Amino acid sequence: MDGVDAVPLPLGRRALVLGAASAASAAGATVLTGGPASAAPAAARPARGRVHESTVFTAGEDGLAVFHVFGLAVTARGTVLAFAEGRVTQHDADPHHLVCRRSRDGGRSWGALEYVVRSDGTRSFVNPTPLPDGAGRLFLFYAECFRNEGNTGGSPDRSRLQVIESDDDGRTWSEPTELTGLFDGNPHGWTLHMPGPGHGIGLADGRLMLQTWHRRAIAFPVAERRYGVSVVHSDDRGRTWRHGGAVPLDGAYPVNESRLLQRPDGSLALLGRYASGGTHPRIVSVSGDRGATWSRPVLDAAVRPVNAVDTGVARITGGPGSQRASRVVLTRPDSTQRRNLTISLSYDDGMTWPHSRVITEGPASYSDAVALPDGRVGVLFGRDHAEGVSTSFSGRVAFAALDLDWLDAAEPSGFDLDAMPLRAGGDGALRIVADANAAGGRRPELAATDYGAFVEAVVAVERGGPHDVYARFRHLPDGGTVTVTIDGDPIGGPVDTATRGVRSFTTRLLGRADLGMGRHRVRFTVTDKHTDATGLTISPDLLTLVPLG
Repeated sequence: MDGVDAVPLPLGRRALVLGAASAASAAGATVLTGGPASAAPAAARPARGRVHESTVFTAGEDGLAVFHVFGLAVTARGTVLAFAEGRVTQHDADPHHLVCRRSRDGGRSWGALEYVVRSDGTRSFVNPTPLPDGAGRLFLFYAECFRNEGNTGGSPDRSRLQVIESDDDGRTWSEPTELTGLFDGNPHGWTLHMPGPGHGIGLADGRLMLQTWHRRAIAFPVAERRYGVSVVHSDDRGRTWRHGGAVPLDGAYPVNESRLLQRPDGSLALLGRYASGGTHPRIVSVSGDRGATWSRPVLDAAVRPVNAVDTGVARITGGPGSQRASRVVLTRPDSTQRRNLTISLSYDDGMTWPHSRVITEGPASYSDAVALPDGRVGVLFGRDHAEGVSTSFSGRVAFAALDLDWLDAAEPSGFDLDAMPLRAGGDGALRIVADANAAGGRRPELAATDYGAFVEAVVAVERGGPHDVYARFRHLPDGGTVTVTIDGDPIGGPVDTATRGVRSFTTRLLGRADLGMGRHRVRFTVTDKHTDATGLTISPDLLTLVPLG
């Protein structure tokens, strides 16, 4: 088990979710009805509960087969820039241009198709990943990909990482600067270096940071490709770039396409795709030192496992130094296939996601999300299928601008259990263990020796009425089965917290409870074991109460 030392943490990290937490799987997401809203004047605030959708790219336009792998940026002047690969032919290593369209009215309308980086018909440019510096300069990272001799497939083996910059909202661009040398001598034999996708971020202290994923040549078996992610950063507004830390490599967590999020305490979270296909939770790793080192990755089923696909993450409000509530959105297909593009909202910086709605039913692919200047959320995503190409690609790339009120509901109350007075009972020992991936950087762990052992917390409810009750647990190799009660009444069925050697968290909707205003006693009790071994340890991490109505 990683991180078992009981290390005190700064108040800021422990208070990360106190008073404003969230939870949810994507199950039960609401389907948008009524279609896109009609266009409104640029100065008008969208009607509450409405979404405006526009088409940005269409497969086949300008002779391009498909548009794929998207990035979004909002410049200091408020211009929205939508980037994509303009694929001459569909495969990942085939010839691609990098293209862009711009909007001056928050995504209601779009200008002409612009070629940012042109292919000569043989060169493959991929993964346009913008990073605004917040002061008027925009960086665009991308890779040029190559196949090794003998590779006749659709995937590349090697790449060169490049960056260009613009001081005029992307109308003109500098000559490229190559950054591939930052990865020379890497211990994993990585030869493919891919920025993003999506967008990089600026940290509260001014550092600019880009997530970059890597692997070895495609000819290696999946387990030997050594998928991984590291970060590149600049502390001088992009004049120079350095290679930061990498997520610890682990074949059970083959992370590639990912997003970065800075939490209110300054720590960084990386949420990434499970690279080798299938249906899996997001892979999550955390850094407490500005990206120099990263925690061992975990599978985090805060939303239900989905198809292996790139997902969007964006902070809408809050963050380091802000007095506003922390609100973060996640966009992804909510399906075992690339279907049903869904947006979810988190109040606890991605630990849990209490509110979800489907933006579009049917085929959907990659997505990216940004905060728009007027407070709305912008989502760039692939929808529909393109005739004559793989179902992995989209017929249209759309932009949805939604008022957060359309997604929002009552703010949840979150209770970070390691930061609360806890009472243990029965046969067992309670301790607090350090775990960078836990809600407050620590979590309680009860090592029971018999059924009936429990850990209990008292929570204060400020708004009486019905609540959906969620709980987040760490899976453990010797994990037991937990039953939860509120004021002695069971809520939901037992939760099996055992794992067969995989580091993971899960968030469960336990059920609905009618809770009066005031104090309530929540108890987590060991009621069964999963294996023939001890199997009686439990680690509840976070409790979330979502008021209804």
